[in-house]
Amino acid sequence: MPAATAQLALFDVAERRSSVHDTLRELWWGEAGRWSQIWRVPDLRDCLRVEVSRRMRTSLGSYFPGEQLIRIADVLFEAPPHLLREVVCHEAAHAAVQFLHGGSVRSHGREWRQLMQRADLDPRVRIPDQELGSAAQRAARKRYVWEHRCPVCRQRRLAGRPVRQWRCRVCVAAGLAGRLVISRRPTP
Repeated sequence: MPAATAQLALFDVAERRSSVHDTLRELWWGEAGRWSQIWRVPDLRDCLRVEVSRRMRTSLGSYFPGEQLIRIADVLFEAPPHLLREVVCHEAAHAAVQFLHGGSVRSHGREWRQLMQRADLDPRVRIPDQELGSAAQRAARKRYVWEHRCPVCRQRRLAGRPVRQWRCRVCVAAGLAGRLVISRRPTP
């Protein structure tokens, strides 16, 4: 690829990231203040940070109370626009529940559902893949898997995450510890 084309491609990626961040910033500043008033909590715009993550694959958003952070999956920017608003509100409602009730309530319990309804949104926990369209397919692609291999008999198992409790059944049955060696592998 010629240098000029490579620079243009990098510029396109940077421009897209900038656009994604601008879209999220506009949504957050436009809606979070309104949600704060509706839910009668301190202004969420002052209390929380919101950021985009390229690494999220199994969820569309997460709230991290210890960091006062909402993280949104970048695949949402390829989905219909109303879903971005719904997911950001979903995560902001988790923060509001914590402000109102502390950490002693269920994450998608009655308190959280009431806040979502006050924001005129369905209190749903999952968004069907059909609604996400191509964004769902991209989110589902894993870049790697975890291989669990027995160093004695060489049997192996693959998983989407490391599972340290697993043991080799054959070796355990033979009276050995059956510990598996875990390593990350590119997705086949």
